[in-house]
Amino acid sequence: MLSTANATVDGPAWALLQAYEAERAVWPTVPPVRHAPREVTCLADVLPHYQALLFDAFGVLNVGDRAIPGAPQALAALRRDGVPFRIVSNAASVPKAGLVARYRALGFALDPQDFVTSRDATAAALAQAPGHWRWAVVAPEGADWSDLPLPQARRCDGALRDGDDAVLFLAAQGWNEHAQARLEASLRAQPRPVWVANPDLISPWEGGWVREPGGWCAGLTARTGAPVRRIGKPFGELFALALASLPQPWAPARVLMLGDTLHTDVLGALAAGLHAALVTGAGASTGLDVARAVQATGLAPHWVMPYIGRPPRP
Repeated sequence: MLSTANATVDGPAWALLQAYEAERAVWPTVPPVRHAPREVTCLADVLPHYQALLFDAFGVLNVGDRAIPGAPQALAALRRDGVPFRIVSNAASVPKAGLVARYRALGFALDPQDFVTSRDATAAALAQAPGHWRWAVVAPEGADWSDLPLPQARRCDGALRDGDDAVLFLAAQGWNEHAQARLEASLRAQPRPVWVANPDLISPWEGGWVREPGGWCAGLTARTGAPVRRIGKPFGELFALALASLPQPWAPARVLMLGDTLHTDVLGALAAGLHAALVTGAGASTGLDVARAVQATGLAPHWVMPYIGRPPRP
């Protein structure tokens, strides 16, 4: 049975859940719930049930520039014991090398092949896009997209130009309401496809929550008429890439996805036929009344745990 200790229905986690529910029509559909979530202490309690693991990053491994206690040790133990895993993240803002360097600096012994990101899924999608498209890329000044198949691209700081065929919302660092208003005015005047490389509405950082590309583009079609394509969790392209990257295929029910949000990690896993664990101790679901959230959304993880590892005693 799920505990409601320290849970709230009016805190930021519940507000975020409601924001995702408002966008529910754009997310994948999931089968009816046929299981009840079970509370456990950490990953070690459920590990015997699975042959491979997929981890979200923000809220499960780290919060901003701080590793969550016990997480580096948990992944090191999996590596030592030969348990295959991948980090499945909506991080689209930096090339793989930068992502690996960030997590190594946080104490995680990870290599490029350990990560499967929405940037990877975006690269695969761009390779199938019309070759003549000229892209306006929403990204910070100086952003590197040389790893992406974007032969005709410029950085977008708000207003679109007549020659722009489509928009790629790659990263939200430095983006603001003024730039968003200029972009939306351009799209209302001439709707163009908008691809969102990170569907997350927010991400948790040490100083609070930060709006991500999915948050800036929520309701964009209704406001502008521009068609929006979202790439990354909870959509199937990224989960298919992650499963294909594992050393061998396993039945989906023997693969566990661990993440801190119901609407990206859990929903995406269930839609892909995987099992799901909601991690509630440090990320977007901190303080969430999980039992009430499951009832309100119909999204039921198989497991609920505060952290993937046992944090060291203070």
